[in-house]
This record gives sequence, structure tokens and C-alpha cells, in this order.
Amino acid sequence: MSTATPSSPCISYNLRKASRIVSKVYAQEMRGAPVPGPQFSLMMMIARQESPTISELAEYMGTDRTTMTRNLEHLKRRGLIRIAQGKDLRTKSVELEPKGRTALERSMSYWRNAQTKVLAVLGEQRWDRMLADLSVLSGLTGP
Repeated sequence: MSTATPSSPCISYNLRKASRIVSKVYAQEMRGAPVPGPQFSLMMMIARQESPTISELAEYMGTDRTTMTRNLEHLKRRGLIRIAQGKDLRTKSVELEPKGRTALERSMSYWRNAQTKVLAVLGEQRWDRMLADLSVLSGLTGP
């Protein structure tokens, strides 16, 4: 049996590895935050949008609607968000509850610490280039 060797480093492997490392830094730095890392990102997306639908959130976060619904359910059970009827009968919109806004605000300093720690290693210019490159990769899923 012959094993083919890729001619260049695997993009998927290296992106996943980097993601796991950065996720660990954020998890450590946000350990005492009312809203931990992945939930923090989702809640920030909800706060930035005006009553986004579950489908819109799934698209923004690069996940499927079923996974997004499951992730939102955790936040709903904690009383941090509200899921309401959307503009039409087929959609549901998501909004932060007052408790969610407070928890998000109290988590911000933890997030800033994590962000500062990673940026200290990357540098602002490298991060700006990476962000542009990651934006290009987001186009792989199509319009």
C-alpha cells in the first residue's frame, strides 16, 4: 500500500491546531467570566445585530441552524437571551435579556485580557493580514 505525501502543509490541520491553541488561551483568560469564550462570541454577535434570526446567526457564525439552535438553548436556559417570533411565522429572532447584557459587559474585561495576550504574540499588522485572509476563506461556503 502506497501513502501519498502532500506537497504542502495541510491547511485544515494547521488552522484547527491554531484554533485549539487560541481557544485554550481564551478559555484560561475567561475562566472567571460570567460568559465563557464561545458563548461570549455568540452573545457579542447577538448584541451587534438588531434582533437577528437564528438562521442569520448560524450564517454569521459559520455553523448550521440545528447547532445554532442547540447553542442558543444553553443561553436561554441561563436567562441571558430571549427567542421570540420573528418578522414572519417561519423565523425566530434572538435578543439579549437585561441579565445577558450585564453578563456580557462583566465578561468584557476577561475577553480584553485574552485578546491582548494573543495580540502580543501576533502583533497588530500580522493580525490585520490574518483577518483579511480569514475573510477570504469565509467565501468558500458560497453566497
